[in-house]
Amino acid sequence: LAEVANDDANDDANDDDVYTREDLGALLSFNPDIFFIALLPPIIFNSGLRIGALFFRHFTPIAMFAIVGTTISALSVAFVLKLVLHLGLCNSFQPTLTELLTFGALISSTDPVSTLAVFQAKKVDPQLFYLVFGESVLNDALAIVLFESFSKFVAKEKNANTVAHGLVDFAIDLFLNSVGSLFLGCLGGLFAALIFKQIDMRQSRLVEISLYLLLMYIPFLLAEIMHLSGIVTILFTGIAANRYVVPNLSSITKVNADMLFRLLSHLAETSIFLELGLSVFGLIGHWNWTFIMWSLLACLVSRAMNVFPLVFIFNQCLLRDNDGVDDISSSPDPAHVYGAKLTGSMDLAEELGPSYNQAVDYGMMLKDGHQSFDQSVASEVTATPYHRKDLKIRRNTANMMWFSGLRGSVGYACVRTFPDTLGHQKEFTMTTMAIVLITVFFLGGTTEGALAFFKINIGVDEDTYMKQSLREPVISNAILNFERKFIKPVVIRDYHLMHGIRNQAENDRVS
Repeated sequence: LAEVANDDANDDANDDDVYTREDLGALLSFNPDIFFIALLPPIIFNSGLRIGALFFRHFTPIAMFAIVGTTISALSVAFVLKLVLHLGLCNSFQPTLTELLTFGALISSTDPVSTLAVFQAKKVDPQLFYLVFGESVLNDALAIVLFESFSKFVAKEKNANTVAHGLVDFAIDLFLNSVGSLFLGCLGGLFAALIFKQIDMRQSRLVEISLYLLLMYIPFLLAEIMHLSGIVTILFTGIAANRYVVPNLSSITKVNADMLFRLLSHLAETSIFLELGLSVFGLIGHWNWTFIMWSLLACLVSRAMNVFPLVFIFNQCLLRDNDGVDDISSSPDPAHVYGAKLTGSMDLAEELGPSYNQAVDYGMMLKDGHQSFDQSVASEVTATPYHRKDLKIRRNTANMMWFSGLRGSVGYACVRTFPDTLGHQKEFTMTTMAIVLITVFFLGGTTEGALAFFKINIGVDEDTYMKQSLREPVISNAILNFERKFIKPVVIRDYHLMHGIRNQAENDRVS
């Protein structure tokens, strides 16, 4: 009887031990659906609200980095790791190619939250800020689409055809999500603006801000029901809301709503990183440091293969504009290109002072002590058409973009739903967690030093930058005219009155 009692006691202790571990795992993590339904929408919507005019000025390179660059990055990570495995450099861990492609897709999502915070505090060059910010916003949606496309084929690893099928499936999903989600998000913002125009709730601020919050969430739910990208949808809902809904809100609600969405986004980010940190203790025993280090190296290499070739291609496309070199004499005020106002025969070196070396880099030369331009030494900066020089991506900007490729919340949210058909989910989860933590703490923590090392301009006022650097509208005049005539008068309350007051104020200021 004593032995039986001891056996029962041991069984109870073992059961308690199992329950304790299971309860600990449940406490330290929660359902992955919460990430995509409750936590990611506030982050992405708040990003859409923050997008300024310069985002559209630099939309072409942003789209290149977010779409082409993310795809290059995902494929590069997968094939670099496949080479590492083929060479036998990763011990006994042998994931399949489609698993590596799926992992490459999720780890290619950038989330430079800490870097952008430093950028804002230091007021870095607005071009750099919007390139990094815009890419991080758009590539989240693409990484999710790419991840979902490849994850469908993890269980079907038979031959190389599955990879081709995954790419075709990705292309179809990308087109549908890009077009359908974009229009759904914009329509959601326009519909909300129309409601706030027709129903004046400025005297009921609690109802106004509550309805504003709910209406912004509806397009995301509709996109999920229609199997579109909810992330892309709510991003463009935020862009449309900032442009059409906010003008219909009362001044107090504008301030309160701005703080509310900032708060929700911050809490969502904090919850994700808190869950990430706590989950480290629940997955002890699944750390494969060899694979983690090779994956981190693959991320750095793929980031370089993403940024630098696309920067070169984009800059070359700028050179082709106007079919040739744009001589500085053809600009309205050539001297302003170099930050100095030249006066006739005055020596260029004396006039430019410290900027003289920069002017020489731009192709400016001295002949007999006078300003001149030598086509033979014209750099590609000089060859860039005058009205598009602000689009030119410099080498130091490209270097800082490479450095800003931190991984974060979206990648971790995706890996929580990584298919475990072949039993490798925990290894990929721990690898993703390690890369996120290393990039956030190391790259994010050394951002200030990187700004100084790469000689990035800081202390730049965005309004002054737009007045001095832009040589053409940030958005096409045709689009702006269409918006002023057919969209804003329909969805914005008292638009014609406000537009007239604004024009009168501008005329008074000029006169």
